[in-house]
Amino acid sequence: MHKKHALPSCAGIALTLLFWTNASARADLIWGYNWTPSTGQVNANAGGPGYLKLTNEPSNSATGASNTVITNIQAFSTASAGNPATFNNVPVSFALQLTDTTSKAAGNLTFSGSFSGYITSDSAKVQLNFTSPTSNSIKLGGNTYAVMVGTYTPPGPPGAANSGSLNAFVKVIPVDGGGGHTSGTPEPASLTLACLAFPFAGLYGWRRRRAN
Repeated sequence: MHKKHALPSCAGIALTLLFWTNASARADLIWGYNWTPSTGQVNANAGGPGYLKLTNEPSNSATGASNTVITNIQAFSTASAGNPATFNNVPVSFALQLTDTTSKAAGNLTFSGSFSGYITSDSAKVQLNFTSPTSNSIKLGGNTYAVMVGTYTPPGPPGAANSGSLNAFVKVIPVDGGGGHTSGTPEPASLTLACLAFPFAGLYGWRRRRAN
């Protein structure tokens, strides 16, 4: 009984390992990113004194699809309620550098918008409106990186403990349309497992035909 099932068992194990290896490789697409605002300080263009401070987040890396932080936002003002610091479509842009880790290919995307609203020493009401499309894509190393600007959280009044923020979601579409491969060439580990699996399967089929 043990010998009867030895060949199909070996073939099944080898094929299972082959599928696991491919699935693991597809999930390991790593990429780097770096968001940079056009300015670290957006000044009000009317009324009393006030500005928005935008953080320049450090470069980072991610695996597969991931959310990313574009910037954190804080409000600063000493303006009175009768003469608030006002933002009338004050322009701002955010540049994204993406790096496909496997191929080392890098590229840039830019998203533009403007701030409108007002802040005082104890209040804030500022909105961000985009003047460019909020989604764009770029192909690097054969992989397509689709970027969509996500949630904008307005900053609270000056002195608030929590900052406002802006984020973006990045989806990676590999060249093979599935996981993380950057070429159609099978990996060495996959080829090795295939060489182990298919002879077992062929030998098992031959033995069954001979037995019949």
